[in-house]
Amino acid sequence: MTKVKAAVEGKKPDTITFVWMQGERDAREKHGDVYAASMAGLVEQLLSDLGRKDVNVVIGRLSDCNTDAHWTMVRQAQVQAAEADPRGAWVDTDDLNGPSNALHYTKQGYAELGKRFAAKAVELIRKPEK
Repeated sequence: MTKVKAAVEGKKPDTITFVWMQGERDAREKHGDVYAASMAGLVEQLLSDLGRKDVNVVIGRLSDCNTDAHWTMVRQAQVQAAEADPRGAWVDTDDLNGPSNALHYTKQGYAELGKRFAAKAVELIRKPEK
């Protein structure tokens, strides 16, 4: 936040979009049952730190490479958080880790992930206020 605040000091950006791709460690360390609350807390803290209520949030949902209960809980929490937020969206990553369905994505998968994040961010920026 120190770097962000320094970069925007004296300015008011027209729009801010927070992109989030995380959750593997939470799932592996069996924190699936608190992930939703942690995600909500993170977004609240971000809004507070930025002093804005109009921050868009795009979440990359964990891939389907694992079917452990906590992995599944994190995936569900990511979707629920995005869908519950009028300024939220999520991107699917299930097809980005190649034919071996590994934990990490292929080179092409990472490139596609970036495109999906950008497309969702633009979609949220263009979404009319309610």
